[in-house]
Amino acid sequence: MKRFLKMAAAVTALCAAMGITAYAGQWQQDSTGWWYEEDDGSYPASTWQWIDGNGDGISECYYFDSRGYMVFDTTINGSQLDENGAWVENGQVQTKKSWALVRQSNDPMEIMRTVSEMNDTQNIDADFVMNMQMTAEGQTIPIATAGNIKMQMDGTDLKYLMDMSMDLGALGGVLHTSAFYTDGWYYYDMGGQKLKMQMDYMEALKNAQAAGLISTDDLSYIQDISMTRNGDSISISYTADGSRLMEQASDIMSISGYSLTDQGMNMSITQCSGEFTVDGNGICTQQKISMGMTLGAGTANVATQLYMEMNVNAVGADVAVTIPSTDGYMDMNTYLSQLMEEAA
Repeated sequence: MKRFLKMAAAVTALCAAMGITAYAGQWQQDSTGWWYEEDDGSYPASTWQWIDGNGDGISECYYFDSRGYMVFDTTINGSQLDENGAWVENGQVQTKKSWALVRQSNDPMEIMRTVSEMNDTQNIDADFVMNMQMTAEGQTIPIATAGNIKMQMDGTDLKYLMDMSMDLGALGGVLHTSAFYTDGWYYYDMGGQKLKMQMDYMEALKNAQAAGLISTDDLSYIQDISMTRNGDSISISYTADGSRLMEQASDIMSISGYSLTDQGMNMSITQCSGEFTVDGNGICTQQKISMGMTLGAGTANVATQLYMEMNVNAVGADVAVTIPSTDGYMDMNTYLSQLMEEAA
């Protein structure tokens, strides 16, 4: 049973938080150069960003340096920027439709792709539920969780905090869990079991952009897709190819310096479907995901059916994150090594 709980902790830790948001902003200039200020006061830095600066419904792509200033008349990672800072290919400024135009589309794939490409490194406060039915060692145990996620982005400084309660059902009792990210480390505390994993968010983001893992994502793992409208809001329903989705998840984990394979573990997604709702401004107000997964370590395997739902409470300047103490956390690699020894 102890091993079962540890496998449950591993599955829970690997379930990424959901959140897609979008904001308007405006260009600002000082004696050093131009930067783009979001409505919540934050600004992009060390990253590419599509911006509809003149409100014509068409966005251009710009690169911002580590201080947040727009880069111009040079080449970044093989991509040319013109004298106005816009990305160009073969002398042509690259553009795409902004949300104001796309929201009128009858093509759910176009809407999903646009929302997926929108900037999500902003401040957000959301409540969530996550219900799991886990089967291992001949036992099936339902586990219900509920909690809150906050994320705060100030320039290049990312703070993330999750608090949740896990009802263990037949195992008895309620387990309180928290996780947070700060200063290049992800921390996870499950009922006093404190783990940490090194993860340089900004470096991983830059590496992902350089490798094309963000800008070239064509959502090819999406299968069936449909949409419904309710006033200004739009709901998109879809199914996803689990194997292709797992390939992308593995790529993202690897650029963060983390690999399940290197730890002697394997994970597969057997089924995935979801739905998300965006308001008239393109801000995601709700997301739902249903997923079937199998996680293995040595001879121990856990089959998991997972349902997650997130409802957004606030975005922007109203969100502030207070990071807990980082004392007493064990490195994730050490924990996984112990897990494999027990499973052998």
